[in-house]
Amino acid sequence: MNETAIPIAFNPADYFTYVLHQEIRNAGMPGGYGGFALELGGEPDLERIQQRLDLLVEQFPRASARLEQRGKRFAWMPTGRRIPLERHHCPHGEGAGAGLRIAVEIFNQPVPSPDSLPLRLHWIAAGGGGLLLLNWMHPLLDARGAKILLDFLCSGQPGKFKESPPLIGEKLAQWSWWKKIGLFLKARRHNHAAISLDSCLPTAMEEGPQCLRLRVRRYSKEESRRIASLAQQYTGLAGKTLYTLGCLMRAMELEGPPVAKAGYCIPYAFNLRRQNAPTPVFGNHVSCLFARATREQARQRKGLFAHLLAQYRQTVQEELDIAYLPLMWLGQWLSPARYAKRLRQQRSGGELSSVWFSDIGELRFGQEGFLGVQVSGMFHLCWMTLPPGLALLAGQLDGQTTLSYSYLHPAVDEAWLDRLMAGMDAELLETEA
Repeated sequence: MNETAIPIAFNPADYFTYVLHQEIRNAGMPGGYGGFALELGGEPDLERIQQRLDLLVEQFPRASARLEQRGKRFAWMPTGRRIPLERHHCPHGEGAGAGLRIAVEIFNQPVPSPDSLPLRLHWIAAGGGGLLLLNWMHPLLDARGAKILLDFLCSGQPGKFKESPPLIGEKLAQWSWWKKIGLFLKARRHNHAAISLDSCLPTAMEEGPQCLRLRVRRYSKEESRRIASLAQQYTGLAGKTLYTLGCLMRAMELEGPPVAKAGYCIPYAFNLRRQNAPTPVFGNHVSCLFARATREQARQRKGLFAHLLAQYRQTVQEELDIAYLPLMWLGQWLSPARYAKRLRQQRSGGELSSVWFSDIGELRFGQEGFLGVQVSGMFHLCWMTLPPGLALLAGQLDGQTTLSYSYLHPAVDEAWLDRLMAGMDAELLETEA
């Protein structure tokens, strides 16, 4: 251990994700880990990747830090440990899905010890190419940070990637106390509305041994263009995130939610980073929003999108996209158990989140690819709490849309999930299921 290391305190969003990490661990699962996989058409220079991992630890001590509790607060304590590039080989003769299978096996490894590295990188060789899998503990960084980290690994200018203060802290420091109080009250009203609508769920199971499974749906360029066109038609500047959320509500409602209640509540992240900024890399820099609709609203396609769009416009007008920041700041002073209760429970005591959702956004590697190797595809995966036991992670690679469905087995019925995915196809593409 580096005796001169200075602890790096959690920012409010780091603690938010840590609380959910603990909820997952308390249920006997590894924790709040996220995964980002690039499918490569050839083998990159693995020694160069290892050299860049060494540089990562040098430039960003948090990358291999140990999580520590200091009183009631949490922090990363840099250790200087090396992050080894872990190498795997698919058995000869296995099909194209072998790399994905091994990636899921890695995620299902036993609960790591508290001293385990918070970030790991795997090369899974398959045929002439393979998968590069980034696996990290969510309190360390968010999904957009993971994309920036991958950019760091293949960039010819690693020096442009730097540590920077938490964006949440910068926002809070800009505001007067009156501004903070006003936003706090807005967030409380918004949260009150969210917890008042009992959420439909994809499973009735709330405990028992679970393993993580993954389904990936890749859309062709033509299909992706159609999805983008329909998103523009229905949700305009609100973009594909809102369109995808609405389609997910519709698919669940038309298929029939396994736990049918009053409506749908799907939390999603609002990214505080500037567009295409190479910094900050580490830490979570997000606020929280909710998309909500009753079951009756979800049954009417045009009406649902009009409702969600009006909800989004209200969010922008009332600054609800940033209003949760003062609440998250206050949440730091709650114990994980008390904070988790506020994050997860409806007023009735049920689970708040119908599903987990994240839109990673657009990724472009271009002709240069990753270290000169073509990036032919991608997918994402993550652990989540039970319930809801289902997470949808959306992203685009060079204009092509990919949906990654992470789910807990046996909690989520796989036949129901197959039908849900078919319903999502029909909704996204506006076709008959």
